[in-house]
Amino acid sequence: MLDPFTDAPIPPQGDRPPENGIGITALVLGLIAFALLWVPMLYLFTWPVGLLAVVFGAIGLNRARTGLATNRSTAAGGFFSGLGALVVMALAVLITL
Repeated sequence: MLDPFTDAPIPPQGDRPPENGIGITALVLGLIAFALLWVPMLYLFTWPVGLLAVVFGAIGLNRARTGLATNRSTAAGGFFSGLGALVVMALAVLITL
């Protein structure tokens, strides 16, 4: 392929590096939520972090599905780790009642 302005060949671009900032945010928040679950009495305050991980993970999965992001697995990890943290937190609250 030639550059239309200089008639010089265009070098191949190669693969894009993995990019999905929302998915990375979801994964980090999900892991933080899981870490906070094991601190006594602090697990009651982990639901906002887990909920944000689920929301950001869903947005990251949607961006990966539409082609705006490249690493779908990071967003899925954030989504499911946030969802798992919410489930474990709900079970812990039910057990302690």
